[in-house]
Amino acid sequence: MKLPIAGLRPFLCTLLLAGVLVDGPWDRALGALAEGQAPDQSANPVLLPALRSAALEHGFRLDGFDPFDAGRRLRAGDSVTALFMTSNGGQVKQWVVELKVAAPAAAGQGRSAQDVVMYTATGHQMQFRSGIADMSVRILGPVAEGDVGPAECPEKTAATTAHQDYLRLGAFGLCRAVWRFAAKGEEPRIGFSTVPFTPADIEKGKKAARDAGVTVEEETAFAGGAEALNEFTRNAEDIPGIMGIATQGMDWPSVWTMLREMNFNIWSTIDWKGTAPVDQKLIAGADQVYRLPFDLYMFGSHISHGTWFIARPDSPLSVCGGIVGIWLQSVKHPENRMFMRVIAAHREN
Repeated sequence: MKLPIAGLRPFLCTLLLAGVLVDGPWDRALGALAEGQAPDQSANPVLLPALRSAALEHGFRLDGFDPFDAGRRLRAGDSVTALFMTSNGGQVKQWVVELKVAAPAAAGQGRSAQDVVMYTATGHQMQFRSGIADMSVRILGPVAEGDVGPAECPEKTAATTAHQDYLRLGAFGLCRAVWRFAAKGEEPRIGFSTVPFTPADIEKGKKAARDAGVTVEEETAFAGGAEALNEFTRNAEDIPGIMGIATQGMDWPSVWTMLREMNFNIWSTIDWKGTAPVDQKLIAGADQVYRLPFDLYMFGSHISHGTWFIARPDSPLSVCGGIVGIWLQSVKHPENRMFMRVIAAHREN
């Protein structure tokens, strides 16, 4: 399955909204899950002492998940805390990130509510309609191994916005639909677009959907889930520090390659055969988490292997659309990796 990407958004969405840990027990545990193996379930993410000290001093919530509630909408004060860690040539660094729903006046980016319409190859039209959620972002770090004291750990703040419908829909349904096909050894083929399909294409699409047993719910999951991966970080690439973290697990094409190609293009391919449920212990209280392997390409070059870990986007995980982790590894330099994990999620009561 090939997914076009606008900028680095689907990839960076995970960087912004999930947590990372590398070169420790969680490195091996999440890496094993990405490979479809059974990890050591005793492995837990551990913050470097200097980062933990600084995070507590800055008021970050570093553990705990409020009970999940599928019926609750986003409210100001709902938050997710994530741990980031990169390993580049043996150098390990960590960040802590807080993503919080803000009152419009606090984060106010001026982005208005809008309707988003998607069309499926079977002739259905899907409309996603809801308000815009303003988000405040705090990034604390980096802290390297050997650093001591919170004085070496600066905090950055930023603001972004997100479409509430996509956050609540998330990509969990997409994973579940892909896994249904994968369990039968079939490649999922569900067509969707932002422009209507031709009558001839719709006839073909209806037949293919009937043959494959595709439901309207699965069409919605594909159409909304793919867009959700873009929406989660529509502004993430502009947030200070996020791009720098992302590049640790990617191989940038040469200048010659970029000049030769002329136009910027980036896309990902989903490994549908590798999509499957993983152990629910990734997130305490979550009834199911899926792994969604992907490969990232830029200017025709294969730049990264990766795996998303996606839970149901029930409140408070709706703040991050249910994206709870990521494993990312450079193709040419496999020692350069990034691992992420959500470590806390809370509602404002």
